Amino acid sequence: MEPALRLTHAVPADYPSLASAGREAFEADKRRYGVGPSIYENPSFLLALLKKEDGTVQKLLAGNTLVGVVITFETAPDTRRIGCLCLPPAWQGRGYGSEAIRLLEAAYPAVKRWTLDTPADSERNRHFYEKAGYQVVGESCAPGAPALVLFEKQIDGHTQSKAVRPSKKGATQLCP
Repeated sequence: MEPALRLTHAVPADYPSLASAGREAFEADKRRYGVGPSIYENPSFLLALLKKEDGTVQKLLAGNTLVGVVITFETAPDTRRIGCLCLPPAWQGRGYGSEAIRLLEAAYPAVKRWTLDTPADSERNRHFYEKAGYQVVGESCAPGAPALVLFEKQIDGHTQSKAVRPSKKGATQLCP
């Protein structure tokens, strides 16, 4: 039986293990797009967030083992953005990501709207977030970066999805 998962606030002393987990989790994105998210390209950005010790950075633990990193930001009193939810490949496919979403939503009961983005052509990520109740609400594109799909989840269930053209399956999409 797998140990119970829990989210706990990360502290500056956690930096080496969090940075390592981020690099492992996003290595495939780096190979695919030529660039990875901040936790991959510049993990030192974590230090400033960790020094706040306000719960922005959390670690996902199975027992005492780090299995993932979650970074969220308050964008309005009732809204949080998931900036990073990553699990190294060794911990993927076990339901840990789904449980992390459940734990995250339970940890912030006042939050009624969650937002995030993920590469538009990542069918696996899109399926994961859709299965967790997120809906596509738009797309974003920054020069030289992967095209992103924007997701939103309303806890009260009133998300209005906009019509968004689906990405080409399997095609790597970089913004011009």
